[in-house]
Amino acid sequence: MTENATATDDADPPSRATAVAGRLRRLLRRFDPTLLGLLGFLALPAYVSDSLSFLEVFEPFFLFFLWFFVGPIVDMVLARGADEETTPTDWLRMGGLGEFAVGYLMILLTFLNPMTVTQDLLQMAGGAASFLRHRGSLPDSESYEQQAPYRLPVDGTWTVVNGSPEREYSHSWIYPNQRYAYDVLVTDEDGRSRPEGTNTAVENYYCYDEPVVAPADGVVVDSFDAALEASRGGGFSHPLKRSIPGGHVVIKHAESEYSFLAHLRPGSVPVEPGQRVQRGQVVGRCGHSGISSEPHLHFQIQDSPDFLTAASLPVQFDDTEIEYPGVAHESDLVPGYGVWHAGDPDDSPDGYHERTFLIEGQRVTHDDAADDLPGATAGQRTVASAEPSRVVSTLKRAVLTLAVGGVLAYAVGLFASETVAVGAVAGAAVLALAVRAVAVLRGSTASGRTGWAGSPVGFALAGGAVASGAVVGPELLATGLLGYALVSAAESRRLRQSGLPTPS
Repeated sequence: MTENATATDDADPPSRATAVAGRLRRLLRRFDPTLLGLLGFLALPAYVSDSLSFLEVFEPFFLFFLWFFVGPIVDMVLARGADEETTPTDWLRMGGLGEFAVGYLMILLTFLNPMTVTQDLLQMAGGAASFLRHRGSLPDSESYEQQAPYRLPVDGTWTVVNGSPEREYSHSWIYPNQRYAYDVLVTDEDGRSRPEGTNTAVENYYCYDEPVVAPADGVVVDSFDAALEASRGGGFSHPLKRSIPGGHVVIKHAESEYSFLAHLRPGSVPVEPGQRVQRGQVVGRCGHSGISSEPHLHFQIQDSPDFLTAASLPVQFDDTEIEYPGVAHESDLVPGYGVWHAGDPDDSPDGYHERTFLIEGQRVTHDDAADDLPGATAGQRTVASAEPSRVVSTLKRAVLTLAVGGVLAYAVGLFASETVAVGAVAGAAVLALAVRAVAVLRGSTASGRTGWAGSPVGFALAGGAVASGAVVGPELLATGLLGYALVSAAESRRLRQSGLPTPS
């Protein structure tokens, strides 16, 4: 007994430290400090009325949003000190400290890009709108009943690196539009997304240029064949990117169910709005456009067609083979775990599932033996009611760039005179026209995006408003965000009332 006690005492110091590291990692998974940042918004009424100045006490809570940047560093440190793998993705080997540092640098550059900053703010505003639209109760994996059957949007074996139907392993729980999103890519058996020893050129990544397919029958309601893509992964994204998702396709499958497939390779999107697509039909190729640290596919099902203002939905996938190279998820963390493995009597997390949710860390493969696809000719038919209105598209882009103009005017106004701020916004309008002209001259596939004229119009309105002194940057931003949300809601309602397509 004494010998055992002595041996235990000798082992306790290192094992206790590593055990604590593992427990801290699990604790931070269960409780996300970023959520405390939401309390900071309680301070906003203090800026409207002096009688509410006491609410300024909530301002420090905004600092918890810094956990977006601090959290991954803390997790990396704890992972090195833990005694064993504690999360399902610990088996992955995707980049080192150098790529991590590059990723942080790109985040900082993104904050200098008024287009992406505005879209990020719009995600927050859209989240509030989603909360109201669902009467304070967003969809969850226990109660939501999906309307259409979905397959994986890729063929072959892919790895889920982000995403889950529950908060602990969610893609971005704090953003309702990405709460149930997934990031998937291809890895080898060692968890690497490109061969060991190769550089970060996008062509070296296993998933780059792989086909992306429609997850169910439907009608395309939006598509964008992005023109800009960084030539390298490893944390890099294109510094002049103009949108968060980059190249993307949105497909309507049911009354309030749309699939959203993003970061597609420029020049790879063969479908257009109004075109019918079938389950398993190629709608693009995996790429690195938009805000992306390396080539991958961002995929989600959402309740409306606009990514920035939609609420993502928890859905299960049919005919899926699942493999856990790392530690399996903790079933007690997962709401509605009993419905994960329908038709699987032994309830094993590995193997074939007729219908199941996905969770990060899994390697997943669609069993195409279950597919019974009709001919590809149906993809050429169009549905007029699903085609975007040019007027609505122009208005939507105009109010978005009005908000961008507000961000630009406010940011420049912090360091320069009002005249310089007006000049910056006017320069943005000229730049928008120049980008369009260059795209046309080059014959870019992105040049025909519906509503392009709204961009210079929005910047011109923003510049005129600031020059007149009638409004300032924050007011323009608020007006633009509200206008965008209203136009998106109107377009979503029109598509819901179109009655197409019927869920298969």
